[in-house]
Amino acid sequence: MKLTVLGNTGPFPGPGGACSGYLLQVNNRRIVLDFGNGTFANLQKFHSIKDIDMIILSHLHPDHFSDIYVLRYALQNIGLKMPLYAPSEPPLEAASLFYKDIYQIKNISEALKIEIDDITISFKKMKHPVLDFAIKIETPQKTFVYTGDTTYIEELIDFSREADALLIDSAFLDDTESLIHCCVKQACEIANKAQVKKLILTHFDPYGDSNNYLLKGKSLFENALEITEIGKTIAV
Repeated sequence: MKLTVLGNTGPFPGPGGACSGYLLQVNNRRIVLDFGNGTFANLQKFHSIKDIDMIILSHLHPDHFSDIYVLRYALQNIGLKMPLYAPSEPPLEAASLFYKDIYQIKNISEALKIEIDDITISFKKMKHPVLDFAIKIETPQKTFVYTGDTTYIEELIDFSREADALLIDSAFLDDTESLIHCCVKQACEIANKAQVKKLILTHFDPYGDSNNYLLKGKSLFENALEITEIGKTIAV
């Protein structure tokens, strides 16, 4: 598995930045996780949209899916339909995804399992103001988990148990118990308890210094730790 960062800030980008979006290459499959503003342009630096097998949206906040609206014009222009997995709520945002049948939409639930080749994708509901799902992508060799946005939740520990990599919302540098996002301390606590092999921090302040997240994370997490940077490729 190989992760390429298309965007990494929230809830809006800084100058030249982009919000949440990640390209995961699993064997010969390419899966996009979230598609926030700015990610479509960055995706095209690495791959044609014809190369993408599916898009999965963790939740329907604009900083995680707004480029879906412009991608549909590009897909229509080349006569391509795209498998799109997304939550069914909020209802207005979910309904807005339907556009001339461009997207082949499947609603996410904890009961849903996607199986393609030797890849299994499963979901766990997180804690956020809107319906949000962590995404687990497994092969016989590797396990990768992406949280979307969430505050601290015990269920995430079991869901990411012994994962090879955990990409986690760690929006707050300072220690805090938010009802919306994890802070770095909480992200590291989850990763330590789950005994993940590599922790990847993301969803940063658009005007902050991401190196501060790295320094703090390294003081709290026991194994390998990285931070997201646009264009960066991380081995899982």
